[in-house]
Order: sequence, then structure tokens, then C-alpha cells
Amino acid sequence: MAKTFASFGFRPELLQGIQDLYYKEPTPIQEEAIPLILEGKDVIGQAQTGTGKTAAFMLPILNGLQEGKRDIQALVLTPTRELSIQIAKEVEKLGKHMGVNVLSLHGGTDIDRQLSKLKETVHIVVGTPGRVLDHMKRGSLHFGRISTLVLDEADKMMEMGFLEDVEQVIIGTPSTRQVLLFSATMPDVVKKLAHRFMKQPPHLKIEGKQKTVEQIEQFYYVVNQSDKTDALVDVLEQEQPYLTIVFANTQVRVQQLTARLQENGFSAQALYGDLSQNKREQLMKQFREIRFQYLIATDIAARGLDVEGVTHVINYDLPNDVESYIHRVGRTGRAGQKGKAISLISPRQKNLLARFAKSTKANIEERILQPGRHLDAGRRQRAEEREAHFVELRKQQQQEQKKEKDKEFAPVREAIKKKTKVKPGYKKKLARELDELQTRYEKNRKKAEAIAARKAGKNPKPAAGGKAGKGGFGQSKRPSTGRGKTRG
Repeated sequence: MAKTFASFGFRPELLQGIQDLYYKEPTPIQEEAIPLILEGKDVIGQAQTGTGKTAAFMLPILNGLQEGKRDIQALVLTPTRELSIQIAKEVEKLGKHMGVNVLSLHGGTDIDRQLSKLKETVHIVVGTPGRVLDHMKRGSLHFGRISTLVLDEADKMMEMGFLEDVEQVIIGTPSTRQVLLFSATMPDVVKKLAHRFMKQPPHLKIEGKQKTVEQIEQFYYVVNQSDKTDALVDVLEQEQPYLTIVFANTQVRVQQLTARLQENGFSAQALYGDLSQNKREQLMKQFREIRFQYLIATDIAARGLDVEGVTHVINYDLPNDVESYIHRVGRTGRAGQKGKAISLISPRQKNLLARFAKSTKANIEERILQPGRHLDAGRRQRAEEREAHFVELRKQQQQEQKKEKDKEFAPVREAIKKKTKVKPGYKKKLARELDELQTRYEKNRKKAEAIAARKAGKNPKPAAGGKAGKGGFGQSKRPSTGRGKTRG
């Protein structure tokens, strides 16, 4: 069994790309799949996300690539645009010393730009079934000479209704091509697809990690979204970690958190996918040398991250799947050392974390966060900001009401101000009408306020025994006693 990537006999420029990504030794799926793929066999690889399956199929493809050939040599179909972009970036990094041209074809981007790219030399295409099929129908994409076809996350593609599109794409490829199918599960529809288009493929099944490292203490705090950043700062001050990786789900969030931590005196740096390779290598070198203590990163950027001495991993954003959670948590507690994995979650995410705990057979404890100076100050500031907002809102409403009132009385005022001769008493009549309008407006306003107060339960009940209205309603007429003046 292979222990190093060099033992596969990869070309030197590919080994250099592997070294640049800090891949130290093959994962189980890579150890089993790569030799079979190098032999040219069709292969079914059943493995979870985060097990290194992308490199399992891309390394053999890159090793056999002919850079001088203008034809597309490999096609990788993926269920989502995010995965398409991710794989394309991985190919660029692994093959950067080989002059490889890779193109990601997916929806949500300008198709004219993709058409322009396809006129150039493209060695590998990664894309979603819908967009790839669209290009094939346009005649801008031809797979008549590809050597390898990869169906990545085949079960998800079937779940998303891509079966017909996938079949049409496969039919458009030569029968001599090698087919590699990777899937986390093997439902019947995927089995039928493999049976129809693959040639006696060996089925490699790699069991996913059932348990996270026992030395890792895992717990979480339930925090409102508005409190999260302040809570993170308080947690770091309370824990005082030696080396920490904070995971966030987006590049923007990573940048925001890094700026906030730096403002509070933490030696923090950001790691995300759009950084250049040189910048990423420089940051990782500095982190390993402990020139800064807090690495704020996305999942894509942290893939293959192996740093000894990481004492804490913090999930600022919770990942969507258990494999990503395991991948993150596994960055600490390495080489037999102890570590802590802390998650900041919203109340609605408790069920998701419970599923993670069940899948990993780990105890993930809920703890009560003791608010520190940042969380307390942040809450007070947000309360003041909310109050100021409502004060400003009420002021605007009053101004709008005044404008409406002025607009209603404007014609009458203009008539009163006219200097033209009018009939005697006309201006007095207009003045009276203005007074009546003002009186009616105030009466209607008070009436509306009273109705609103009653609806809100604030209108006091009328006092018992109040005076009856004008006209004597409610008064009893005293009966006549027959007593009158005495007749003389």
C-alpha cells in the first residue's frame, strides 16, 4: 500500500503541486483509487465529502495530461456551481507547474465569456450538467476525444433531477473513455447509471469517520446572531488559547471577523480562497512559526491544513454537513494532544448540532456563556441604537403628518392671502371654514387615537354614574303630584 504520493510514480511537476498544497500522505480513498485509475480502469468510489476524493481522481488525470494537445481531455460533472468552482481551483493549484488550462462551466455567469474561453486551449472542463449540455447543444463544446469522464457526487446530481442531462452528456462522449463515479451513497438510480455506462468497475467503499478525536473537548454556546461577534471576542479572552483557527462560511465574514479581532488587539490573519498561492503559503508559514495566534479561515482555504499545536477550533458559523464539522474539529487535538472545539450557534441550529453529535458518536455539551465586557457593551450599544432609530422614526412620522395637514389647509390659506378684491365678508367666511376644518381635523385625530388606545387595551373604562348627555338621555321624568296653585 502506498505511503507517499511519490510512490505512485507521478511526474515531478505534479509532485511539486502536491507539495505546494501541503498534502503529506494519501488518504484511504486515494490509496485505493489512484492505482486503479492509473491502470485505466473504470472505478466507483463511495466516500464521504472531506475524504480527499477530488485529488483521488484529479491526480491520475493530471499525471496523464498532454499539455500540447488542444482537445479537451477530461470532463468532471458536479451537482452545484460551488463544487464546480472549488474543483476547478483545486486543479489549477495541483497543476500549476504543468501549464494546465481548466475551465468551470456553470450557471449564474456570462455565457459569452465562457464561449470566448472555449475558443482557447482547454485541457479540463469542470461543470454542472445543465450548463455543459447547453454548450454541447450550441456546438461550442465537443467531447469526442476526451480520455476521462468523472461523475462527482453522483447521488446529489440524481437527487437534483439531473439524470437525463447526465445521460445526454455521457452519450456525447466516446465509448472508449474512462468513467470514474464518486458518490457518498449508492441509491438504485446511481447503480443503474453505473451499470449502463461503466465497464466492470471495481467498487471501492471507504467508511466515513464515525468518531471525532477523543482528546477533543467539544461544546457550544447558544448566541443570538447580533451578539455573535462580541461573544467571539469574549470567548477568546476567557479561553486565552495558544493557537486558534476560527471558521466562517464566507470570505466576507472572514474579513470582517479578522478586522474586529485586530481592532481588539488580537494577532489575527485571514485565509480564504481568493488569496494568491504565495500569500497563502506565507500566512501558513507564519502561523506554523506562531507569528500570529488566530487564523480566521473558510473551509475551502483550510483544506489540507495540518498545523501542530492548534489548541482551539471555533465554529463562528456552523457548517451544513457532518463531514465538514469533522474536518474542522480535526484541526485540533492532533498528535495525541488535547484540544477544544467550540461552536457559536443560533437557537434553531441546536437540532443540526445534535445530528452532528449522533453521527460522530461524540458528546457535544451545551454551556452557558458568561457575558464579558464586549458582549455587555455591545448589547447596550445596540439598545441605544435601536432607541435612537425609533426616536428618529417617530420624528419622521410627525413631520409627515404635519406635511399632510399643511397640504390639506393650503388652498384655504392661499385664498385668505389673496389681495384681489372680494365680496364683503368673503375672507371672514374663509377664516371660519379654516377654523371648522382645523376643529374637524383635531376631532378626527383624537377619535383615531382613542380607537387605537382601546385596541391596545389602554383606554380607561368610563366612570360609573357619569352625567348623561345633552338632551336628558337616561333621566327619569318625575310624575306629577297634582299639586298646583290653590284656587282662590
